[in-house]
Amino acid sequence: MLHILAGMNNSDLLPEGARTLSGLRVGLYVRISDDREELGRGVARQLEDATAHALRRGASETRVYEENDTSAYKKRRRVVRGEDGDSYFIWRVIRPVWQQMLADLRHGVIDAVVVYDIDRLARDPRDLEDAIEIAQFRSKRFEGVTGSLDLNTDSGVAMARVMVAMASKASADTARRVKRMHRELAEKGVSKSPWRPFGWNKDRTTLQPVEAELIREAVQKILAGVRVGGIVNDWAERGIRTPRGNKWVWTNLLLMLRNPRLCGYRGRVNQWLNDKGAYVNELEIVTRPDGTEVLGQWEPVITREEWDRLIAKIGKHAKPTGLPGGSSARKYLLTGFARCGACEGHLKMAGNAIRPSKRYKENFFYYCTGVERDECQGNSRTGPPVDELIRDLIFMVHDQQMSGGVVEEPRDTPEELAVRTRLDDIDGLMKDLYERWKAKKLSSDRYFAMSEDLETEKVELMANRAATTQVVADADFAEAVRRGWDDATLDEKQAFLGKYLKAVIIHPIPLMKSKTGGKMVRSPKFNPDLIEPVWIHGSPFK
Repeated sequence: MLHILAGMNNSDLLPEGARTLSGLRVGLYVRISDDREELGRGVARQLEDATAHALRRGASETRVYEENDTSAYKKRRRVVRGEDGDSYFIWRVIRPVWQQMLADLRHGVIDAVVVYDIDRLARDPRDLEDAIEIAQFRSKRFEGVTGSLDLNTDSGVAMARVMVAMASKASADTARRVKRMHRELAEKGVSKSPWRPFGWNKDRTTLQPVEAELIREAVQKILAGVRVGGIVNDWAERGIRTPRGNKWVWTNLLLMLRNPRLCGYRGRVNQWLNDKGAYVNELEIVTRPDGTEVLGQWEPVITREEWDRLIAKIGKHAKPTGLPGGSSARKYLLTGFARCGACEGHLKMAGNAIRPSKRYKENFFYYCTGVERDECQGNSRTGPPVDELIRDLIFMVHDQQMSGGVVEEPRDTPEELAVRTRLDDIDGLMKDLYERWKAKKLSSDRYFAMSEDLETEKVELMANRAATTQVVADADFAEAVRRGWDDATLDEKQAFLGKYLKAVIIHPIPLMKSKTGGKMVRSPKFNPDLIEPVWIHGSPFK
């Protein structure tokens, strides 16, 4: 943030030689690292003192360079291109206003800089050296209100280097202590989020009934195949907002759904570099040194099994291939299913609205997208009768399958009880192994090998259990959409179709001679034989 303030002529108030900034245009750099509430009180105090200092020293003009809630220590990754043309990563302190101020010094926009103290100017030696270079080779002044900064003398430069090194060490020590504190809190299951999480009350412990039910509803829909973007669109239409009053977007909805907090476990972000050198942030359940998972001190919204199935569906980190996400709203039932039967490769067909007809108030047609790229000669069909045909076929197939009875969830079957018992046994064995290894009664090689085997078995058991439960959830969802078709969202209807259909091939209407002039025309009568459903498990009508 830049401001320009008019200077004051104080030449009559100071003795000759005291006006070290006499007639100079001075930049006032103010910065504070942490101001989450964005009240700006810290930078305001710095600005008051820096302004008084500059004017006392005879500055003719002052320009404010403000960076509130900006660290001078934390580094961020940036991509640069080398002389050989190859790209690589560097880690730098990012301060845009700071860089603007240095540019203004180089171009003569300002002649000097005043800061409250040297640690406001820099905590990274690289940043300090940039300032020293400008002071030495461009004869620009740097002064501190507290008298701790003077980059225009050799002793001042030496002292500045020592003080910035000490400030950098202090920041590193603080970062290490804060990281250790957060790890301790995580292992105790304590949440330190500054904001109320969606689904919980202000105490962050008890559930907020309406929001918790919305989460459960969203989880069940996504597990059944509804796009994440479809949930976002539905919530937007219903006026559902985040705890901070913002609209939901699919990225922050995914972040919430991936958080183990939903199933009652303490989560944390695990950051690592992938093969391309890019950071990947992955939410994971916190584990203690003995390998046991940490339960949070709050009520869960969904079960652990549901969360495991959800993660298997949406992934743990950056959007994987095939994830039903995105925020674009779909308008037509067969978007993504309709394929052209006229062109090679059966290209996708898109929908396009047209004028209402006597029969269809919301009228549209499907057309082959290959026409736009000269990959198809053209194929289109009025959409509503195609949708009605496919809907009725899907209803027949669904009702046929459901006539055999609803699948019951095996909650208390002998198999399920055996799985629960084995999972408890694994947790107990992992604790015992850790205690034996800690007491040096078990070698490290054996401890880590046995722990890995137990962890693998645990993951497999939970995955098999999740797959069994998913069958029941799919059946429940499909039945709910079937019975409430008219009130279901488009994304819910498409998820319902996706349980039975791979695609719908729309074959072109053949040309025929007209009864009057002998011209070759296409019949306006809808022919269901030209609509070919491609079923996931083969045709159900054999």
